[in-house]
Amino acid sequence: MSCPANAAEQRPSRDAIDILDARNIATEKSGIPVLMRDGTQLFATIIMPKVNDQERLPTILIQTPYSIDTELKLGTTILPRLVRAGYAIVVVNIRGTQWSEGKYRWMIGAADDGEDSIEWIIKQPWSNGKVGTFGCSTSGEVQLALAKRNPPALKATVPMAAATGYGRIPGFVDQGIFYTGGVPSYNWAQWYRSYGHYYHPKLPSGISQEERERLMSSYSASATISKEMDWAKHLPSAEVLLAAGTPDSEFNRLITMKPNDPRWAEYDFFNEGDSTRVPMLHIDSWYDAIEIFPTAKGFEYLSKNSPDQYLIIGGGAHCSMGSETEETMVGERPIGDARFDYAGQVERWFDHWLKNDGKGELGLPRVQYYPLASSRWESAPAWPPRSTVRRLYLDSRGNANGLAGSGLLSSAAGSGPPDKFIADPLNPVPTLGGGCCDRNVARDQTAIEEREDVLVYTTKPLAETLKIAGYINATFYFSTSVPDADIAIKLVDVYPDGRAFNITDTIQRLRYRDGIDREAPLKPGRVYRIDIKQLVAASHFAPGHRLRIEIAGSNFPQYERNMQRGDANHEQREPLVARNVIYHEPGRASFIELPVVR
Repeated sequence: MSCPANAAEQRPSRDAIDILDARNIATEKSGIPVLMRDGTQLFATIIMPKVNDQERLPTILIQTPYSIDTELKLGTTILPRLVRAGYAIVVVNIRGTQWSEGKYRWMIGAADDGEDSIEWIIKQPWSNGKVGTFGCSTSGEVQLALAKRNPPALKATVPMAAATGYGRIPGFVDQGIFYTGGVPSYNWAQWYRSYGHYYHPKLPSGISQEERERLMSSYSASATISKEMDWAKHLPSAEVLLAAGTPDSEFNRLITMKPNDPRWAEYDFFNEGDSTRVPMLHIDSWYDAIEIFPTAKGFEYLSKNSPDQYLIIGGGAHCSMGSETEETMVGERPIGDARFDYAGQVERWFDHWLKNDGKGELGLPRVQYYPLASSRWESAPAWPPRSTVRRLYLDSRGNANGLAGSGLLSSAAGSGPPDKFIADPLNPVPTLGGGCCDRNVARDQTAIEEREDVLVYTTKPLAETLKIAGYINATFYFSTSVPDADIAIKLVDVYPDGRAFNITDTIQRLRYRDGIDREAPLKPGRVYRIDIKQLVAASHFAPGHRLRIEIAGSNFPQYERNMQRGDANHEQREPLVARNVIYHEPGRASFIELPVVR
């Protein structure tokens, strides 16, 4: 899932070869029908290097719901290089999107349609029978479904920001990141505002190829994008898109499905027990907050049961790979010189598997990653890299509320009285940065940290650089006045001038505190140990900086509000206000654990 920007989706597509600056070296054909096994026609755009008619080419397949403008712009640093290297590019619009026929069902039938697209490609007179797949976000997730089918012609994949293709694997159980810690992400609702509608314009049947191309160049099949999220305030959450006038879509079904709903078995996710023989180059970014954790877990899982798995994690926002500069900015935050030769790496990857049949040395570290604010890339033989655990304990004088409070993070176990905060669903803590898929993902959190319903815990200024890389775990001792509650946490880098930039965040719905298959309400007043293990990051904290965590009861509208009644949350209109307590005393020492590297 990505949230491509705006104007390109509101007009007919420009020529693909102009987007790729390849007019002198390639030709383009659009509106090419690709027949699926059930008779449904998908439509493709083909970018073909100018070669003689007898030459047979390796092919890069991109399956996407977006217009050709949007999809190719996501790859403008990579795809032109592949065209110049002699690869045919085939962009197939996913079933039920753009002009492709059928009904869009997220990750249902994705593997079948991927197999059929490959079969169509290898039957073309220009194909040499070898196919690789490429794409970011939605065009990345479908590669996972296809890879576990192991079609013979599929030689290599490059899934970028593709974590929506994972269902339940060790350490991750949030069903294609529709959930985070059991909380629905409203990034999905925002996506379905403009994409994935069950009903959409279609081309007339029986027209010629020439007329099809003329129609597609004159009209747009894309809905208008709106970035406003006032619709998210509507209750109950099951009706948020219907109340906003959005056409019917899969979201209206998904929001009714708990993370342990048996209907998730219908979706073509990559799950525990699945494997692949297809080489995969996984690429993602630290500031792709809802994707990066399952990307890391997915790579870790596949590395144990599938050959030829590689990982690259950059510093930028969702699907922004290749846009880094010598002084890279992510939103409001400078993160250093995060440049990386993505185009060269991807070209060498496909050359190795599609041109050289995997022979010779690939010469690629298993893991390459960019620690934020380091201006230096690192490599490792596996993920996570070797590290030591540093535990930091929460402490205060009983008033860690906001920046004016006394919240501390230190190496000594806390001894002060507990901290109390309110979680009011009608006055939620607002989202500021993070999530997906805004380029302004890193923001100064000061305005959030001034709120009384946000607990703030901060270290003293660091005497030397603190380097972390790996999974960040948190353990809180917690009680509440309601049958269900959420804990939203955020890791923050505090600069000497007081600016406080978010690094990563997550949330946990406490009815699922013991796992999605052990759903249980909370007993008001009882103290629970809550373990949160869905954060991952690599970052350098410079001398004079401070490390901070925020704790709140919401992060809205990035995540659905908890009505805190313990019932079917998507049906609730009347919320309860929660009175929450975080403990940090002997026997109830709340803490976070950091993976510190040398």
